[in-house]
Amino acid sequence: MWQELAKSKKPFLVLAPMEEVTDTVFRQIVAGVARPDVFFTEFTNVEGLQSVGREKLIHRLRFTESERPIIAQIWGKEPKNFYEATKLIKRLRFDGVDINMGCPEKDVVKNGCCIALINNRGLATEIIAAVKEGAGDLPVSVKTRIGLDKIITEDWCGFLLEQKIDALTVHGRTAKEKSDVPAHWDEIAKVVSLRNQSKSKTVIIGNGDVKDFLDAKSKLQIANVDGAMIGRGILENINAFNAQPATLSPQENVNLLREHLKLWEKTWGNTKNFAIMKKFVKAYIKGWEGAGELRAKLMNSTSVSQAIDTLTT
Repeated sequence: MWQELAKSKKPFLVLAPMEEVTDTVFRQIVAGVARPDVFFTEFTNVEGLQSVGREKLIHRLRFTESERPIIAQIWGKEPKNFYEATKLIKRLRFDGVDINMGCPEKDVVKNGCCIALINNRGLATEIIAAVKEGAGDLPVSVKTRIGLDKIITEDWCGFLLEQKIDALTVHGRTAKEKSDVPAHWDEIAKVVSLRNQSKSKTVIIGNGDVKDFLDAKSKLQIANVDGAMIGRGILENINAFNAQPATLSPQENVNLLREHLKLWEKTWGNTKNFAIMKKFVKAYIKGWEGAGELRAKLMNSTSVSQAIDTLTT
């Protein structure tokens, strides 16, 4: 899949995995507005999938056919759990599996997971091998950063390229930098050069501060990546993946939020806290006279029905 995308479109565009953002509901809304070339799920813990708490996590792997191609992203620590989780992902008919080796959250890093694997290459190797074994012919990719507390792009990403993964997404910041500084696209360019020099077939995806389709094309000039991943940009512009960018009208945004609310209720019912849904309000309601007042009212809503009533009045 990744090779075909890289050959057919450059850069191809990917919706980033984001906690409590890129669930099946939001992905369906994005697909209806201007779809990316690839969707990612929220990241799912492999240990949790093998525990009694599995039912509290399995919703993260829910998707519809309208969201294809879709990649399941997983994280954790135990190779055997990565293997079992990957077999599940294969049974669920995902289009690929991605290993999160980039999350910078302190508790996650303290536990030796995600970007902490930068200092445990042996375990990182075992995890990738376990996922490959469970995946069979399913594409295996990794998403990472350029360092933990300092930039070591060529050392770390060079190691990952040696693992012969199908794709590598590079977020151009260290874990310490989080999102507090501009992404180092010059460092992402180094990964592309490494890949080319080693004649690796791994597809390289750049991530960090990509706002929309046009911005992705400008980043291509810097780093010559195969693809670009948009994260927070989609919450600034729901139309970010449109090749011919256009600003949606206030009414179009209101209609989209109403659609999102209804699909949220249909999909999740009372199984998710409505407060999670409210984080999407600013993605739609902003940039026009009266938007701030309407947004404040929506943020005071306590239910889907109340929010829909607020949009109607």
